[in-house]
Amino acid sequence: MGNQDNLAQQFDMERYEEKGSKNVKSPKNNQKPAKINSEKNLPYLLLLPTLTLLTIVTIFPIIYSLVVSFSGYDTFGNSIGFTGIDNYSNVLTNGDFWNAIYVTLLFTMLSVSIEITLGFTLANMVSKDGKAMQYLRWLLIIPMMLSPLVVAVVFRLMLNTDMGIINYLLQSIGLPKINFLGEASLAFASLVFVDIWQWMPMCFLIILAGLQALPRDPFEAAAIDGATKFQIIRFITIPMLKPIIIVALVIRTMDALRTFDQVFVLTQGGPGTSTETISYLMYRSAMKFTDFGFASAGLFIVLIITIVISTLLIRMMNTSQAKG
Repeated sequence: MGNQDNLAQQFDMERYEEKGSKNVKSPKNNQKPAKINSEKNLPYLLLLPTLTLLTIVTIFPIIYSLVVSFSGYDTFGNSIGFTGIDNYSNVLTNGDFWNAIYVTLLFTMLSVSIEITLGFTLANMVSKDGKAMQYLRWLLIIPMMLSPLVVAVVFRLMLNTDMGIINYLLQSIGLPKINFLGEASLAFASLVFVDIWQWMPMCFLIILAGLQALPRDPFEAAAIDGATKFQIIRFITIPMLKPIIIVALVIRTMDALRTFDQVFVLTQGGPGTSTETISYLMYRSAMKFTDFGFASAGLFIVLIITIVISTLLIRMMNTSQAKG
């Protein structure tokens, strides 16, 4: 009996010690929560410099411009305080504003549609392998690498009526001079041409990348079945590339809606207001007439228009992807 009692006591002591050891937390267990919290906070700490810079460069100017759009300014550019929605009502009832909206939308539709069409056509032409095609690709992207301001200056010199190379070539073959930048229709067409020349390569690169990523099986099957090149492009290439084309369309549309460089250098909105885009009108209102409230209100209205158009295009892209 004595041995049994001793064994029972020893067994109880071992159970007590095991239970006590489970209740005592080791130093390693105490360090784990702190380590986990530091790992969770690390991404936010790494993003903090970028978010701070983004706030200073982007968000703060937007908020400041919004405040300015509700303020009035005298002829010397001094603020006269809060004016409510007067600037917005002045913008919406201003004839120059609606003319600039018309010019901007027409410019955007013409330039972007031609850029997408040319980019798609050239991408189909150079999608094949070969050294000649590689050199052609490099040649096509050169305009996009140049500054828009430099491109506008070069074309202003080329289109000059008296000293431009284009009129010199026209005269050399017996044709009369053309005042490219002095007539309304020709000036507008010149702006569209310059924009196409510089930014068509962007559409070309986007569509070419999408074209090279397409699977080859549908094209090979269509060729075996006897489909023509036009049928392959219409019924296979375009439907499969539709999301990529819409991406290029969204990027170029947002960029074309705020075109300023070419207008400022080539035509300055003239002749008259035939080439005055919304960006140039707001620049003229702010810098020449010191009407900063009017300019800020107009740009916010254009921002809303841009967001609406971009949202519609993105929904088109999502719809096409869902159907695909």
